Amino acid sequence: MNAHQQADEPDQQPTRGRRLAGEGWFALLGETLLTGLLTLVGSLPVVTAPAALAAGAVHLRRHLGGYDTSVRAFFHDWLAAVRSLWALGVLIPLAVVAVWVNTGLTASGELPGGSVVRWVTWAAAACAAVVVVRAAAAWSDDDRPSGSVGLWWELSRGVVRARDDLSGSALVLAALLMCAVLVWMLAPLVLVTGGLLSLAAVAVEARRLNRL
Repeated sequence: MNAHQQADEPDQQPTRGRRLAGEGWFALLGETLLTGLLTLVGSLPVVTAPAALAAGAVHLRRHLGGYDTSVRAFFHDWLAAVRSLWALGVLIPLAVVAVWVNTGLTASGELPGGSVVRWVTWAAAACAAVVVVRAAAAWSDDDRPSGSVGLWWELSRGVVRARDDLSGSALVLAALLMCAVLVWMLAPLVLVTGGLLSLAAVAVEARRLNRL
């Protein structure tokens, strides 16, 4: 093979063994949309919402790592997460009822300092949501505690992550607000919010690990 042929050889097979530009991003977008749908299905019982989010985060980590991302694998993770996070999920409807009642009381004008109580309630709800997301993102199939022990263990882990990584927690809160705005603007977008939130949780966890 002469020098001219050697110089031309890279141009003859420009894409062999390499990804096309943008292929990884399109694959991630598709997997995020699928994760949103799977997370929504897994969240239908409401109390399984943290487990669905945890399974969604694991699903996207698997995709980014090049491992199995089948629907069957997602629901295997979902069942394992339900066993660990069901007690955390029970708190969600209780917290929603508490926020709704407090908001109603403060809006009626019958409660002294109602505006302050309303803002404190919303701030506490936002902090609780961030803790739940961070606890779900930190979950793995190796977690063993469940029930009341698992509840406090998962909560404490979420609180520690949220407290020690305030900038990451701010990003999680921004993702939560973005998802809420998307659903408020167009209700069918609820189909993708679970995937977007899972992706944000995975990104924040990766960011936290890179800074350690």
